[in-house]
Amino acid sequence: MKAEVRMHQGTPTLYLDGEPSFYSCLWMSSDPTEDGFPAEECIRAFGKQGVHLYAIGPRVFGESREEMSDFSHVEVGMRRVMIADPDAHFHLRLYFETPVWWNEENPDECEISSEDVRLNQSYASTVWQDEVNAYLRALIGFLESVGLADRVIAYQPMAGICGEWIKNVTSMQERCGDYSAPMRRRFQAWARERYNDDTMALQAAWNNPAVTFDTLSVPSAEMQHTTTAGLFRDPVREQQVIDYYRCLADVCAAAVIDFCHTVKVETGGQALAGAFFGYIMDLAWNDCFFGSETDRTDISTIQRSGHLGLRTVLESADVDFLVSPYGYAFRGLGGDGLPMPPSESLRIHGKLYIYEEDSRLHNLMDPEGRNYRPEHGPSIHNRCFAQSLTHGLGIWWFADWPAGTYQDLGKSEPEFQPLLERYQQLGSWALGLDRTPAAEVAVLIDDESFFYETIRNTINLPLIFQQRVWGLPRFGAPHDVYLLQDLIDGKLPPYKLYIFLNPVRLDRRRREALAGQLRRDGRVAVWLYAAGYIEDTPSVDHMTDLTGFHFGTGRNAWGPMMHISNFQHEITRDIPQDLMWGTNNSLLPLFHLEDPEATELGQVVYSLGRCKPGMAVKELETWKSIYIAAPNVPAPVLRGIARYAGVHLFSEAGDVLYATRDMLSVHTLSGGSRVFRLPERVEVVQDLYEDRIVAENTDVFEVTLSPGSTVLYYTGATKQMLRR
Repeated sequence: MKAEVRMHQGTPTLYLDGEPSFYSCLWMSSDPTEDGFPAEECIRAFGKQGVHLYAIGPRVFGESREEMSDFSHVEVGMRRVMIADPDAHFHLRLYFETPVWWNEENPDECEISSEDVRLNQSYASTVWQDEVNAYLRALIGFLESVGLADRVIAYQPMAGICGEWIKNVTSMQERCGDYSAPMRRRFQAWARERYNDDTMALQAAWNNPAVTFDTLSVPSAEMQHTTTAGLFRDPVREQQVIDYYRCLADVCAAAVIDFCHTVKVETGGQALAGAFFGYIMDLAWNDCFFGSETDRTDISTIQRSGHLGLRTVLESADVDFLVSPYGYAFRGLGGDGLPMPPSESLRIHGKLYIYEEDSRLHNLMDPEGRNYRPEHGPSIHNRCFAQSLTHGLGIWWFADWPAGTYQDLGKSEPEFQPLLERYQQLGSWALGLDRTPAAEVAVLIDDESFFYETIRNTINLPLIFQQRVWGLPRFGAPHDVYLLQDLIDGKLPPYKLYIFLNPVRLDRRRREALAGQLRRDGRVAVWLYAAGYIEDTPSVDHMTDLTGFHFGTGRNAWGPMMHISNFQHEITRDIPQDLMWGTNNSLLPLFHLEDPEATELGQVVYSLGRCKPGMAVKELETWKSIYIAAPNVPAPVLRGIARYAGVHLFSEAGDVLYATRDMLSVHTLSGGSRVFRLPERVEVVQDLYEDRIVAENTDVFEVTLSPGSTVLYYTGATKQMLRR
């Protein structure tokens, strides 16, 4: 069977033997070779509902080098699954993080922390990379020899903690890395290429007349933890650290691409290749990403994760798909179910995004507290599926053993099986709909700016992570999330409103290109906190150049807090006067407006009772600019801005909302009466979960929603309705 990803109805789609297919998969964390094979009944249940794709993770390294060349357990596992479901096909998750025996055999190829602790393989190790590629070639050859290669539609190379290409210690904890010989050699080669083998250019960039390509080294922990511009790095003084983080991102991306290339070559392009990657929306959570609620949150994860190589990965023809769980921040009732990558960037680069629905069913006794009460399950699953369907994503369900979850569905989670049947119908039916983005709001995140931040980070949590969790899903209109560079490169369709989360560092070329894309057709731009602060050096003049406003700076005993001061403007007239927002995190520098030509909308509150203009709007010749000094802008403020920009609002109730050209989904905590306004008149409004007609020949309809529920509506032509 030939598997490929093609654009279909506006979104990257799995094709099997030339036909579009809904990517729906059961991921089993249990080993199919185990005695008793606890997943067997679950496989039968999923197969009965039309799910015939199974993600399994056969062991790679085993207990010894000899086991690496023995693939018999892979065959045994696949055939056991095929006994339970004769139509089974496979997504192979291959975990290449090295075990103790490999580390002992190859001590010079292992990552070394700043505390001189030897860990697992360095991503820069060519020995490790060569062994992984050899393993992939041998495995694919073996599967061909036993007649199973045709059953594998996807190979997923994995490394790092949980296979997600994030190093547990040196990315997720205070220790720095990688001080191994392979990484030093790679950094030296990387610098030679970046500076065209010009020693004087290197010395000028690093402000170090003694450094050479042969003597340069990975920056010390002290250097990595020190900044000279508050939260930010000054390129004049700290380019060595900036360059190292760039190099680390490139090394990680190169390994992912290299392994995917081997898969594509060895399968003759018959199978997909991809990875867990691109978690830049969630890694702003700092070191709590894989930690507990008591972990520190002032140590940056994202700079050292490797995931800042996302742009390179998206540009590779050898990568077909990326995978992530949905966001860990708010998963219960009222949560948003958001993807970790900027999902629309995956779309425009033609990559299938696989949404890992790992909600941990209520029968999983999870000490981390991610399980939920049985009565909450249908709404949570419906919300996550609606997120997947409205964004044109693939989806897999996480079967976690031995704690339970989907094992023996009829007893442990009886309400899920009919839901699964409905999901399969909906996923196949939706392939016939126009799935191009219909949002009028683009949210931009800048991967480049993360290189210029301190490790001791107090801004990304409110500026990015909390912003996308609280305000953005709830202001009443859909939004698309992109890498900023995609806008700069002219790859985006036009939007009415652009929200820039973190464009802190823009060089002259990127500024001019961004201005060319943005400053026309009456487009509205929203800038937050330190937008444009760094060009060649940090300066508020650079912020003025980007945003059109004039700024002052200040200090505070706490983080910036905002309140509305002008209720006469159309943006703010409907905002409650008791609404305040911002962060208690201490930020330096702080910014306020010193611009008499701007229309003040709100003030930022400094310590000792000082209030300065902190939110304003300017109507310029060809575009409109809005600046907000405090992060984590709430939904009512975003709603007012959207209305000002001419964005269509489906609802103003504050529910989590997704919408496409033909679908509308709402997840609500409170429930109650709701009025939904559609962009245009439609022939029918169909409740897709309950299979009933809600309204006909209308652009406005009213419903009553149950508390703690999720609805999904088809809004379009009668002839395209879902029919059983």
